Amino acid sequence: MSSMESLAQLEVLCEKLYNSRDSAERAHAESTLKCFSENSDYISQCQYILDNASTPYALMLASTSLVKQVSDRSLSLQLRLDIRNYVMNYLAARGPKLQNFVTISLIQLACRITKFGWFDDDRFREIFKEATDFLALASQDHYLIGLKILNFLVMEMNQANSAMPLTLHRKIATSFKDQFLLQIFQISLTSLHQLKSEVPDELRRVPISLALRCLSFDFVGSPVDESSEEFGTVQLPASWRPLLQDPSTVQIFFDYYKVNDTSVSKEVHFK
Repeated sequence: MSSMESLAQLEVLCEKLYNSRDSAERAHAESTLKCFSENSDYISQCQYILDNASTPYALMLASTSLVKQVSDRSLSLQLRLDIRNYVMNYLAARGPKLQNFVTISLIQLACRITKFGWFDDDRFREIFKEATDFLALASQDHYLIGLKILNFLVMEMNQANSAMPLTLHRKIATSFKDQFLLQIFQISLTSLHQLKSEVPDELRRVPISLALRCLSFDFVGSPVDESSEEFGTVQLPASWRPLLQDPSTVQIFFDYYKVNDTSVSKEVHFK
């Protein structure tokens, strides 16, 4: 693999990069491996690592490197679409077996490439349908991945990125909000309503986090200063009014609070 003698050698370097307590060792590993995130010629090598590596740290290197690569708007449209399709298929096939931090990194990659390609090709917007396809599968693991995709998608769309002009970020955020955000909020409510107390904690936390992210979205282009002690007013679109004025919507949150322990239900306490 390029300057690497073998995949096994790369895996050793990745282990040192993420786990070594020796700063010199970490610095050497970082210097050796930075080519994967800085040189687009290494994108295919990242895919090779994802396909063949046996350690989560090597997978993490490939995923985080690709996140940096796709933030470079000079990549061709077809290459970005290929990466997008590869990552979504990878999550469907291997996501449930991955370490959580690797899954999260791959989801962040899918969401980043979606945002940066939002106005370039409608196929980038298919991530919403693909996430709902995860929810429709019988596997609890796939259901959780689908919720996480929506969670990180809302977060990615709501956050400005230094690699993207602010005006473009706001246009994309507005387009995403108008097209998908209400549907995603409705999915969070459905998930909260359906989930029972006997499911794993993570599967109880993610839908409430998703609901909070939807309600905390920057609807008017001026985010609330979370460090301020003043209460902010959420400017929700008029199209949301029927859902929010429905008593059953608020009841979902009370029912969720009632059946979940404090460590999970504290998420309901909106700041």
